[in-house]
Amino acid sequence: MEEREAQLQIEDEVRSMGIEQMRREKALLASELKSIEAQISDLAFNNYGTYADAGRATHDCSKVFHEMRDKTDGLSAEISHMNEEFQSFRAKSKALSAEQELIRKAIDKSNPVWELLSLPSRMDICIRAGYYDSAYSLTNYGMQLQQQSALIKEPIN
Repeated sequence: MEEREAQLQIEDEVRSMGIEQMRREKALLASELKSIEAQISDLAFNNYGTYADAGRATHDCSKVFHEMRDKTDGLSAEISHMNEEFQSFRAKSKALSAEQELIRKAIDKSNPVWELLSLPSRMDICIRAGYYDSAYSLTNYGMQLQQQSALIKEPIN
């Protein structure tokens, strides 16, 4: 509503103006237009460095982002390689852990393998003393130990 009233008021003023006054208004508007164009030109000239700096900064940022993307792509490839290496390390670690567990069991004095290793010297004593039945019993006992112990069935490579 107010806008419409303002427009009507301007139209009434224009109708009441004379030709000479309209020419002055036209010259005044042309002068204002030239003044505004000069101000825009001055602003553009005075701020050219700012525009140029902004352009260089934009170019530099773009360059940095491209470098970062390239490096990130390179890291992605390295991460895949590292993942494969870690998987290999993990498999080797498991194998070493299993081997270490076998060795730990083998050196445990309560392991039947120690008894098995002592059998030849015991048999030698029995045979030298003429206790052939005892030597035969030791042989049977050794066979039982071999069947019971997984370590004796599958010795360490």
